[in-house]
Amino acid sequence: MKINALYTSSGERKYLNAEEREAFKRSALSMPPHIRTYGLFIYYTGVRTSEALEVTPERLNFEDNTVLIRTLKQNPDKPDKYRVLDLPDTFLFSLESEYKAKTKKQNKRGHKVRLWPFTDRSGQNYIKQIMNEAGIEGVKATARGLRHSVGVMMAMNKTPMNVISDVLGHENPKNTLIYMEIMGAERRELMSAIW
Repeated sequence: MKINALYTSSGERKYLNAEEREAFKRSALSMPPHIRTYGLFIYYTGVRTSEALEVTPERLNFEDNTVLIRTLKQNPDKPDKYRVLDLPDTFLFSLESEYKAKTKKQNKRGHKVRLWPFTDRSGQNYIKQIMNEAGIEGVKATARGLRHSVGVMMAMNKTPMNVISDVLGHENPKNTLIYMEIMGAERRELMSAIW
């Protein structure tokens, strides 16, 4: 069996499959607002946790149902790169009702207000909490496993590689190629379409 970047050396999957994604979503919906919205934001976008934690209300576009993300993990010698990601309108509505995101731009000191003002470590722990509640275990039960699942689901839905690369913020196309090498039940599902 060929092992790629989406599997451990023992063959364990590093991403959530469709059933696990649905279980994650159900579990997230039962969490307190700050955990629920943070978890669902990563679920819908596949952004890195540190990218999610930078989001401020100014980056949300309620007319286009999008969010502007500063791409991290890029060459530090290059200028910042941003990408625009789509969000479900119902999710944006929940951000507005929970955080007053259309109007809340600064705190009392005049500083920009982040939607989720906690640390990256806390964010990782919140994702883990949702995974535990959903009964998802192993190496895939992380924010990275959730991120990988976005790439895999996009690949399975025949999303062009350049779109997957843009959504996930990959500077190098080689990083996106791993999603074209899915195996197991997901690969079998794709193959069965031609049988």
